[in-house]
Amino acid sequence: MGKNLDVMTSLIASWKKRDVDAFLSHLTDDIEYHWHIGSKPVQGKEKMRKFLANYGAAFEQRQWQVKNSAENGDLLMVEGFEELYDPVHDRVIPQPFMQVAELRDGKIAKLRDYYEPANLKPPVAAEQK
Repeated sequence: MGKNLDVMTSLIASWKKRDVDAFLSHLTDDIEYHWHIGSKPVQGKEKMRKFLANYGAAFEQRQWQVKNSAENGDLLMVEGFEELYDPVHDRVIPQPFMQVAELRDGKIAKLRDYYEPANLKPPVAAEQK
């Protein structure tokens, strides 16, 4: 396991414990997080804290695991799987993902998520199909 993957693994462990402060400690103060391609990035730790609060209120992340990774200097790419629970619609959402992290001084400075956004949309009611 490389040093960058160690940082990501620790970040994931922090989230699994719902320790937001520990999670944020893995990020630079000027973190730039692209959670969805085409959306404005979340910038800075305070905005990231708000994002995490909203995300945690919308989904229960039951799994978040890295299956494969590659490192090149301060760049880390991970492929993995997460399982989310949507309590509003009472459904489990299996979600494969890719993440690209750029690290600076041992912390994540930029993070980009790649996943299927259609999986997160509310299900269409049977009468609307």
